[in-house]
Amino acid sequence: MWTNRLLAVIVSAALVSGCSTLEKSAVAGGVTGAAVGGVVGHQYDDTVKGAAIGGLGGTFAGIYLGKKKKKTEFEKGFDAGYRQGQSDYAKLIWEEKTGKCGGDSQTADTASQ
Repeated sequence: MWTNRLLAVIVSAALVSGCSTLEKSAVAGGVTGAAVGGVVGHQYDDTVKGAAIGGLGGTFAGIYLGKKKKKTEFEKGFDAGYRQGQSDYAKLIWEEKTGKCGGDSQTADTASQ
C-alpha cells in the first residue's frame, strides 16, 4: 500500500514537471482543493462530492494565483522578443503582398502623380 502511494506521487511529479508555471499552479490548487474538499465532505457524509467541488474550486484558485505571479526578467524578455517577432513577421508578409511597407514615402509620391 505504501509503495503504491509513493509510486503514484513519483509518477504525478514526473508528469507535472514538464508543465508551465500556470499549469503547475492549477494542478497544485486542484489537488489541494480535492484533499480539503474530501475531508470536509466526509464530515457531511459525502466525500466524493466534497472532493469534486474542492478540486474544481482549487483548480480555479490555482489558475487565478498562477496568472497573478510576478514575471521574471527572463519571462519579460521572452514576451518582448515574441511580440517583436510577430511584428516583424507581419511587416514581412505585408511587404511581400503589397511590394511596399505602408509608411513608405515613395508610395505616397507616386499616388499623388
